[in-house]
Amino acid sequence: MANKLTENNDNFYGYKRSPKKRAKASESYKGVDMEFESVNPYEFKKGMYCELEKMGTSLRESESDQREKATETVLKNLKDVPAYYSYMEHYEATTRNMDRKPSFKTFLKELEGHSMKEVGETFTEDKMKEIKLKENIRAEVRNKINELFKK
Repeated sequence: MANKLTENNDNFYGYKRSPKKRAKASESYKGVDMEFESVNPYEFKKGMYCELEKMGTSLRESESDQREKATETVLKNLKDVPAYYSYMEHYEATTRNMDRKPSFKTFLKELEGHSMKEVGETFTEDKMKEIKLKENIRAEVRNKINELFKK
């Protein structure tokens, strides 16, 4: 009974990996696949749906070898680009009606400059103008008035 329950649960969540391919962890994390733990679970789920759809099956109807192959592909893609499947959806939506589509890798290179950065860093291709606050505008008006009175 417990084995059947585990099998159904495995069909639903899709994560299937042979113990040989699991990333090794320290002694305190026995049985934990560290490569799987380092990816975003929502991206992983999106990737499993996408990869199994490419194989012509769904998550519930797939066999264990199909799930294992899809898991390896998803982990490889997410290791290279952490938001691979979100970017893939964005790519397919923006290039849907284009006659000449750029390759997906070219599309990813264009997106590199738009990722999140720390507060002190600036964007290389920033299209936003700097916002002037009310205080800055008041200071500029005072400076202009002072200049006019000095003349």
